[in-house]
Amino acid sequence: MDSMNTIAEKIEELKNKGFTEDFFFEGGKLKTENDSFEKEDITEIKEYRFEGKSNPDDLSILYQITTSSGKKGTIADGFGPSANQELTEFILQAES
Repeated sequence: MDSMNTIAEKIEELKNKGFTEDFFFEGGKLKTENDSFEKEDITEIKEYRFEGKSNPDDLSILYQITTSSGKKGTIADGFGPSANQELTEFILQAES
């Protein structure tokens, strides 16, 4: 069982472990301020799911990502109906 209660706490924990990049998804690619990555560039993905304390329907997912160039960071998304479908497909394809 994960001891993290909120997504913010998990992001802080991962930053302390070297996952410092704040990835974002744009144009079908995972990006940082200076780099962009195709799904083939992703070497590892771990995911954490969170439920809002005040509203169980407030679901989110945090992806912990490592790239082939050694960049390590996170990207957050909604979960379920609020998910970014393009990002979800990118992650699924990168995992396979």
